[in-house]
Amino acid sequence: MTPRKRKTTEANEILAKEPLAPDVQKRVDEFYEQQNDLLQKFREDQETISRPSKKMEEEDERSEDRNLAQTTFILNIGSLIGNLAASIISGSLSIMSTFVDSSMDIACSFVMNICLSAISKTDAQKYPRGRDRLELIGVILCSVIMAFANVSMIMQSINSILNDTVDPKMTNSTIAIVVIQTVLKAIIMWLCYKRGSTSSLVIAMDLRNDLMTRSLALVCGYLGDYVWRFADPIGAICVCTWIAYSWCRHAVDNIPQLVGISAERDQMARILNITLKHDERIKYIDHSMIYYTGLNAQVELHIVLDEKLPLKITHDISHDLEKNIQKLDFVERCFVHVDYNCDGD
Repeated sequence: MTPRKRKTTEANEILAKEPLAPDVQKRVDEFYEQQNDLLQKFREDQETISRPSKKMEEEDERSEDRNLAQTTFILNIGSLIGNLAASIISGSLSIMSTFVDSSMDIACSFVMNICLSAISKTDAQKYPRGRDRLELIGVILCSVIMAFANVSMIMQSINSILNDTVDPKMTNSTIAIVVIQTVLKAIIMWLCYKRGSTSSLVIAMDLRNDLMTRSLALVCGYLGDYVWRFADPIGAICVCTWIAYSWCRHAVDNIPQLVGISAERDQMARILNITLKHDERIKYIDHSMIYYTGLNAQVELHIVLDEKLPLKITHDISHDLEKNIQKLDFVERCFVHVDYNCDGD
């Protein structure tokens, strides 16, 4: 045994005998849990690359996204009419904030439907790489629309408090309208979360906000009518503040993907693992860049092969590697460059 291995063994024995501090033990447990998750993803990736191309699956997924978006759009139209009626009947600012939210929901659903429809009808000659980035642009645009609309409603609620023009009247009709649409939105939200795609998660987040805001608006409107009338505009302010904050945060979270943020370490590890296991004739990975320019990642790999290999074999190794990596769900495009030595270029 070499001196270095002996020291490592002795250190491991000391760590095994001496209990770790709770915070250190927690970090160690988290590390091993992350490693186990990564190994599980490695196994799933090997199963993924052994399956046929995912183009037909992607088209089916787009179709499901469009169906969910269209269903939500129809539901939002019904909610808009219902919330308008409830706002007129009750005169409640909290209920009126849900009407503003519903009108913005329709605008956002309209934007997402246009984006998904444009993606599905892309002209390959005009857009050879497709127009998948439209989906992310649509998400950011929806976030901006929702934030501005709710800030306007906050200003109106503050003015009503300052001018003392608050007089909500909650009736059974108002309560029934809000409760029915809340139940329907809960069902669609569950379907969207079950679907799990980027577009469906955006819709689910919007529906989740609707459930929270409508519940809060109903409670504050009731309190404003029967307990303290200023509870109604305060409820409207709370509802609109939450919506504006959540959508602004969502926009900020998505902007880095649009401007080229690097992929997560686990995603890098998965791609490097596939590369190293792809073919035993791959001697080294000279250089790798994995980054986002939209919803999915771009992959650039520089691999080193024996300079004496025939062109046909070199091409087949690199081309098959590209196709395998592009089967991963977070990869949009992969480029593999072949070199004969490690020059870092």
